[in-house]
Amino acid sequence: MNALAAKMAPCQEACPAGVDVPRYVRHLRDGRFTEALAVVRERIPFPLVCGHACFHPCEAKCGRRQLDDAVAIRMLKRTAAEQGESLALAEARPASGRTAAVIGSGPAGLTAAWYLALQGHAVTVFEALERAGGMLRFGIPAFRLPDEAVDAEIVRIVQAGVKLRTGVRIASAQALLQQGFDAVLIATGAWRSARMGIQGEDSPHVLDGLSFLRRVKAGAAPRLGQRVVVVGGGNTALDAARVSRRLGAQVTQLYRRGAAQMPASAEEVAAALEEGVAIDYLCAPVRIAAGQVICVRMALGAADASGRAQPVPLAGSEYAIAADTVIVAVGQSVELPVPGASAGAAQVDPATLATDIGGVFAAGDSVLGPASIIEAIAQGRRAAAAMDSFLGGDGAIDRPAAADPAAAPIASARGTPRQQWRIIGSELRLRGFDLVEQAYDPAATAAEATRCLSCDLRDYAVEVNPAVCKDCGYCAEVCELGVFSRSDQFNAAGYQPAVADRSERCIGCLNCIYICPDFAITVTQRALQPTA
Repeated sequence: MNALAAKMAPCQEACPAGVDVPRYVRHLRDGRFTEALAVVRERIPFPLVCGHACFHPCEAKCGRRQLDDAVAIRMLKRTAAEQGESLALAEARPASGRTAAVIGSGPAGLTAAWYLALQGHAVTVFEALERAGGMLRFGIPAFRLPDEAVDAEIVRIVQAGVKLRTGVRIASAQALLQQGFDAVLIATGAWRSARMGIQGEDSPHVLDGLSFLRRVKAGAAPRLGQRVVVVGGGNTALDAARVSRRLGAQVTQLYRRGAAQMPASAEEVAAALEEGVAIDYLCAPVRIAAGQVICVRMALGAADASGRAQPVPLAGSEYAIAADTVIVAVGQSVELPVPGASAGAAQVDPATLATDIGGVFAAGDSVLGPASIIEAIAQGRRAAAAMDSFLGGDGAIDRPAAADPAAAPIASARGTPRQQWRIIGSELRLRGFDLVEQAYDPAATAAEATRCLSCDLRDYAVEVNPAVCKDCGYCAEVCELGVFSRSDQFNAAGYQPAVADRSERCIGCLNCIYICPDFAITVTQRALQPTA
């Protein structure tokens, strides 16, 4: 049977690593866990890690959101990784005789090492800490990402031929070239914590968030006392707050903007609140004294360079919060292993990730600053392809799995609820570091996978009648897939009509037709063309 010529679904387009979501979800729908896992591994060597801890930008663009709730793509990935059988390693190319060094064993470094090894190059990864994994191991608490998951992925990478040297700090990338490596990748994580620059910050009872998380993961948790104040609004701050609760402290988290501007994921915020973390918004510490943090209230002003409203202190609004320990997590930066380089992002060619030092590349946090797991993996993929070309290869790093059988876009009806996975209760969570989320069973996996619309197998022609459209904008408001924009021309009635200039994104929800008061929109389904 001929397969259908699929288009790229919005979820795949949103994934920095380009994981073919609809294809692996269809395998799960039909109970083919091993085949689903093979599809995920086409693009990432960390399916289990991402199934636990990815911030899933794919779900934010899921076409199912046009009908009800996004498909639980992250949890389906975890199910594929846990239920899929152990697959044979992709066949490595013949030894190239070339060598590569990777500085840092986080997701970017290990991803690049994996692909370079499969290309036939001899790869050595240098890690300053005592165990490999970088931020995956030491920056994310075990209740979100257990060591066993990290270990399982690293074992597979080592089986591909990657050599790991832990406890080795590299101060100079050039020195590795001088030692005989043909190419070097800088993939150090953003381990340097930012400072607030306030009085009392150097007090012994003030800890930085990353060091705190690392100490806890290493089994050397510090004594916190009964009252902990955590400063910051990102995932590191939330993780520090949730860990502190598990260590028995009462926790107040301070964030200088409002809840809507908080960069941490909404899921993690909700979990922290369930576990008893109190979050105080629109406030900032101005000094730290013995047993307390002095704060001021903030108001949101004009947008800053990031596009977010700039917090402005309110005069006369000082107040104190009791604190035995203060944990600061207000930002991170990278210390680059290049002589004379200051903390910050490496300057690279945007196409190749090559630095201005011949043979030295950079990826992950070293380029992006603090980034997500999936963004780091995508950087590692790009670096591997560029380094392979530099080392004499063709830069083609993908190992495609078999295509799924020809399929029609079958999906459960509008309004079908998202399958909920089991989460252990908040009281039980606070007794230790047990994994909070429990994966789907096979029945729930099939039910959730059936909610997928297979957007890659849907093709619709969307047209707007410019003569009758009155530019109300409702179509663009209800379409989260970006099908509609506004014409730069006026019609006879003096309106700038809508234009369906991204018709290929349509998944056939018909929300635009339902809301259009002028009956100006038509949506016609087209048949995808079969390929040999």
